[in-house]
Order: sequence, then structure tokens, then C-alpha cells
Amino acid sequence: MYHSSVYTQHEQVFQEHDSSVNSICWAPHEFGLCLACGSSDGTISVLTQKADGAWEKAKIDPAHPVGVTSVSWAPAAAPGSLVGDISPPIQKLASGGCDNTIKVWKYTGGNWRLDCFPPLSKHTDWVRDVAWAPNLGLPKSTIASASQDGTVVIWTQVRICCTYSTWFS
Repeated sequence: MYHSSVYTQHEQVFQEHDSSVNSICWAPHEFGLCLACGSSDGTISVLTQKADGAWEKAKIDPAHPVGVTSVSWAPAAAPGSLVGDISPPIQKLASGGCDNTIKVWKYTGGNWRLDCFPPLSKHTDWVRDVAWAPNLGLPKSTIASASQDGTVVIWTQVRICCTYSTWFS
């Protein structure tokens, strides 16, 4: 039996950036309909649909002053959590940029803030992509970054007891 899907056209256009949008990524389902957008204008916009259908817009400005090339959401579950944990979800983003760095952002207190300082830097050219690995049951967070310099770097942050180590590669 064949079932065809019917897509309805509901146009929603966002013009949050002054330059090209280079990367978009949907958030984990725990955050509802939420999209991160990285732009050559150096900013990241986060668009979240509210219950009434309206869209809330937040901006990380500046994220990477020379331009944002990629964005990736962290898993909503804290490292080390298991299915059924009642811990509140954590909103985090990783971003890569033309400044050769990876930055980790955390939504806290109604604002996006840099969650690792200094930014992660091992690449010698633009970071072209970042990807956050699933972490269900693992006591660590892992991010991969790919660069124009021909390298891929795996970054890890380990949870020890109740605190986290700095990021290392």
C-alpha cells in the first residue's frame, strides 16, 4: 500500500542576518520547534516557535566576528544521563567560524553565553563544520570539527563527579 505525503505551503521567511546564512540546525525535540542559524555577518540567530504560533528571535552577537560557518546543537540530556532521567534539558550550541575557532554557547538566565573560554582552537584555517555527538549514558560531551586546513579534531569534555573538565582534543 502506498501513502503519499502532502506538504502544505506555509511561508515563514526570516530576515535576521545582514549577510549569507551558512548553516542551520534544528534543536533536539525537547526544545520544540527551534532553529539555530549561523551567518557570515558573525552572528547566530535562534528562532523558537511559541505555543501561539509566533516566533521568538534571539541573537548571539558577535559569535565569530569574521563569520559563522557552522552550528550544531548539543544533546538535550546532560552527559551521563539515562533514558527516563528527570533532569531538566540543557540548551547548548557549538559554532565554528572563519576565525579558526569552535565556541560553545549555553542558554541560561534568558541569554546565550559563551560556555567555554578560551574558544577551542587547534585549526589553522576556517572551521567548516561542527557536529555534537549523542551522549546518552556517556559521562562526556564530544564535538567534532572539520576545517579548511584538512583536519578533523575530536573535542571531549569529561564529567567527573559533579563537575566538568575543560575541553581537550
